[in-house]
Parts: sequence; C-alpha cells; structure tokens
Amino acid sequence: MIRPTEIADAFCVSACITKVACERQFLATTAGFNPVQTGEYLELIWKKGGVHLVVLEGNEIVGWCDVAPAMFEGLSHVGRLGMGLLPEYRGQGWGKKLLAQALEAAFLKNIERIELEVFSSNQGAVEMYRSAGFREEGKKRNGRKIDGRVDDILLFGLLREEWRPGLQS
Repeated sequence: MIRPTEIADAFCVSACITKVACERQFLATTAGFNPVQTGEYLELIWKKGGVHLVVLEGNEIVGWCDVAPAMFEGLSHVGRLGMGLLPEYRGQGWGKKLLAQALEAAFLKNIERIELEVFSSNQGAVEMYRSAGFREEGKKRNGRKIDGRVDDILLFGLLREEWRPGLQS
C-alpha cells in the first residue's frame, strides 16, 4: 500500500532511508538521517507544499518518495525528487507505482518541474525515470567516487506539460 507520510512515521522512514544509505550505492548519503532530522525534513516539505509518500508492507515502511520544493524565490516551482526501496522490495513494480503517485500529487500542487540526480550505475532507476517521461538534461562526469568506484551523476528533469498520467503506472 502507498500512502502519504505522517509525522508519526519519522522513526520508520529514518530507519528505511538508513538501510538504503548503508548499501553505499544508491543515495548521496551513506549514513542516513536520525528520526529528529527526518521529522524536521518532513515538516519542511509539507510547509513548502511538497509531497512525501511511503510504501507499506503490513505495518512496515519499505520505501519512500518525496518531492521537495526548492527554497529560493524564482525556484519555488521546482521540486527535487528522492526515493528508495528496501532491497527485498525492488523489481516488483513498487518503484513505478510510488513514482507515478508522487508525480501526480506534486503536479496537482504548485510544482511545475521535477528534477533529480541518479548515479549512472543505477540502471534500474535510470530506466524507470526515462519510462516515466523524465529527460536526461546533463551529466556530472566522475561526480561520485566511493569505495574505489567512480560514477557519473545523471541529471533528469520533467515538466508538468510533458507528464502524461497513467503512462507511468
């Protein structure tokens, strides 16, 4: 089940993010965030008109997706997307469903452009973003170096008028 995140979810969202971060290959952070930081981030997203969703398996949060509006004047129409799923829930269609619901919710608000960065080695995510209509807009060559691996960071963007609901799910 996918639903909007609640403030009471901060501890479980924090644990989920931390588990994905500790894999050291999909997120910029390799340590995650504590529950207090996560709660503060959730409140900031909601205050700015953003979106935060979670995937539930029973009572366990197994994934998340957020679209956080930019903070500066002139950029407040832009949302930055971040998402992740626990390893055992990948490849089952949850990512596509979660992404589609987050895009729909964000574009129904004041978000006109959604952008993201993804490591080029994360081919599953790259393909999912492309299939959702995101366009590759640039590349930070050798943008990440960790554990002896060098990776490009791909920059993607999607405008509200380019998005076609239903295509992604």
